[in-house]
Amino acid sequence: MSPRLLGVIGFAVFVSLAGLWTMPPLDRDESRFAQATTQMLETGDFITIRFQDEERNKKPAGIHWLQAASVAAFSDAEARTIWAYRLPSVLGIALAVVFTYLTAKRLYDQHTAFLAALLLAGAPLIAVEATIAKTDAFLLAMIALAQWAFAEIYARLNDGAKTGWKWPLLFWCAQGAGVLIKGPIAPLISGLTGLGLATVKPRWTWLSALRPLAGLAIVILIAAPWAIAIGLATEGRFYQGAVGVDMLGKVGTAQEGHVGPPGYHAVLVWGLFWPAAALLGPGLVRVWRERGEWPARFLLAWIIPAWIVFELTATKLPHYVMPMYPALAIVAARVAASADQGERWFKKAGAVLYGALGLSAAGLILALPMFLNAPPTGAGVFAAGGFTAMASLAIAWLFWKGKAFKGGIAAAALGAFFAWTMLTAILPNLSTLAISPRVSTALEDAGRHPLKDGAGPVALAGYHEPSAVFLLGTQTQLVDGAAAGRALAAGSVSAAIIDQPNEAAFQSAFPATAPQPVRLTVIEGLNYSNGRRVSLTIYVSAPSEKSAP
Repeated sequence: MSPRLLGVIGFAVFVSLAGLWTMPPLDRDESRFAQATTQMLETGDFITIRFQDEERNKKPAGIHWLQAASVAAFSDAEARTIWAYRLPSVLGIALAVVFTYLTAKRLYDQHTAFLAALLLAGAPLIAVEATIAKTDAFLLAMIALAQWAFAEIYARLNDGAKTGWKWPLLFWCAQGAGVLIKGPIAPLISGLTGLGLATVKPRWTWLSALRPLAGLAIVILIAAPWAIAIGLATEGRFYQGAVGVDMLGKVGTAQEGHVGPPGYHAVLVWGLFWPAAALLGPGLVRVWRERGEWPARFLLAWIIPAWIVFELTATKLPHYVMPMYPALAIVAARVAASADQGERWFKKAGAVLYGALGLSAAGLILALPMFLNAPPTGAGVFAAGGFTAMASLAIAWLFWKGKAFKGGIAAAALGAFFAWTMLTAILPNLSTLAISPRVSTALEDAGRHPLKDGAGPVALAGYHEPSAVFLLGTQTQLVDGAAAGRALAAGSVSAAIIDQPNEAAFQSAFPATAPQPVRLTVIEGLNYSNGRRVSLTIYVSAPSEKSAP
């Protein structure tokens, strides 16, 4: 293994660890995934995916198996240590960066490969996905692996060499694993890449070189056992939900308010892929000019068709175009490693854009604690914001002067600094956002935590965020105020957490002859999942031994 590749791996792991231990369980997707994995460990049922009593018929079970293996190895289900659920995402990002390096090396050279891998690892979106226990980070690894194998096959075809079985086998194994992680997304990206390559001659040679019949058999062997088992276990409901509602529903209708016009992803990519912001424009122009050469043709086929599909899809989330980030990283690194970096005005515009985004990043470091009523901003936060601003301007100057390769390395390093600052020092300290962790801590301090103290389950009225279920236990009751009041009065729950709109119904549910509930504490904050202020009152049926009089 070359020193550069070792350096790339170390950098990718370093960035990916930024929020692993510091960020609390996130709503809503991360906590849903983690809770479903927890229930697999609790029940021993690794086929059906559930969130409490509800079937979660959205994504395949692959990521849950990886998370379950990680939790079994490093923690246990009762501990609810979210970092153990995140380790597959850390591994996924590290692998994706390695496969990007290897792809860029095959397309161009080691110089380009080194910078492409650093740019990808330093992107804010990549750092965030490494911190979230869900499908997308590991899916990116499988897509990057499949595309590396595809690039090797396409390169051999253009060189007139034999493709053999090694690369098709690697390609189809990656596809099978990708299907178990997130259904058809990995085959979709490679299929659209193939369609892009078919626009020029030779149009379909790559298809026979992939050995599709053998490949289909490999995918079936990997995915079919679970696919059959989940179909039988849910009597077909999984496919109705996963295909009919979750996948096809997102194409024509914006689900859960995740809407955006065509061009949504094209606007966001500059900030989400900030280290490459100065290089994306010149890089895309250069690769378009080189489209007669097979490496550029492969990159364009990877980026353009899939990007169009995701721009036209009604439901939009920023990470949907992440499967194209490895190709964009290679495009950016290619122009930076070249003596010809395109039109002078384009380079300078990129430098200005990078600097402006860097100043915005510095402003974010300073503004978030102020606007979200965090503890007084300390000298360290001001230092981090000031350093980010000054470093951004210095790197922008490197891009302005045409020192794009040095600028790219420095930009990747600053991206890592920004990730560690946000995910370790800023976001974890915004206590107003950490509603569920504060509820969990309050119950533990009072000796009433269902998991830590052996207390009975709790009832949640109004505040039904998945992070609360994950932290408080699978038996947590998600009810309205009246039901919570009846449950507490009957003693079937040890505590009731009531949001303000449910307060009156909760109080009226207690019979006049029953002991009235005792207020333990009030938790106030901002529910970032819906942008609403929340005030939660924790009630118990009798004073806790640990609670204050």
